[in-house]
Amino acid sequence: MAQRLRLPTDTLQELLDVHAHSFKDENQQFLKKLVELLREKNGLFLLKNEEASDKYCQEELDRLSKDLMDNISRFSVPGGHRLYMDMREKIEHDYWQVPRKGVKASEVFQNFLQSQAIVESSILQADTALTAGQKAIAEERTKKEAAEKEQDLLRQKQKEQQEYMEAQEKRNKENIEQLRRKLEQEREQLIKDHNMMLEKLMKEQKTFCEEGYKKQAEEMSGEIHQLGHNIKEMKQNGDSLVESILRKCIFQP
Repeated sequence: MAQRLRLPTDTLQELLDVHAHSFKDENQQFLKKLVELLREKNGLFLLKNEEASDKYCQEELDRLSKDLMDNISRFSVPGGHRLYMDMREKIEHDYWQVPRKGVKASEVFQNFLQSQAIVESSILQADTALTAGQKAIAEERTKKEAAEKEQDLLRQKQKEQQEYMEAQEKRNKENIEQLRRKLEQEREQLIKDHNMMLEKLMKEQKTFCEEGYKKQAEEMSGEIHQLGHNIKEMKQNGDSLVESILRKCIFQP
């Protein structure tokens, strides 16, 4: 008898072990639940990973920028804007040296730059030592650097997205291959069990014939024939059935 499955399960193996007791997957409920579970597990992992990265990056950036934030007044002098930029560039350099920042590294630093835009503008305005021409050059440089950083961040984000898609594709292939092996094992075991049952029925029928119970022997013929037919169908169509199940799993919306 088929064993009932209760979701969610903790592991893919638990899900497959329950399915092993029933080769027929009526209405593809097993496959639908499997895909749903894989997506849920993957989504939770990604969310926790992003939260941990965001928290860690923000803490490291707060640590590195503490001296700058606590001493903004030092830049209210001629040449203060250059001093500010030097210090901010050092923070940026040190930040990118921090290991294992994770997927939120670029976004957190971009938010920091945006939060400093007004501060930088104020320092630039207060830098009375700059001539009008020097201010224009400095502003242009700031815009250029911001544009370059924006492009760098965009390229980094695209790279991260590509790496994520490749990793996800690899995980999906591994999951499908694992499911393929499990289904093939189930099919082979089911054929083996049916062959044993067929052999047993044929022995019983032979015994009935030898003992003169012709009617009972004839009644068993239909069951033996149907069982033999089922075995033949599983052998001939087993591979195509496995592939059909896998395709439904892959393209399940």
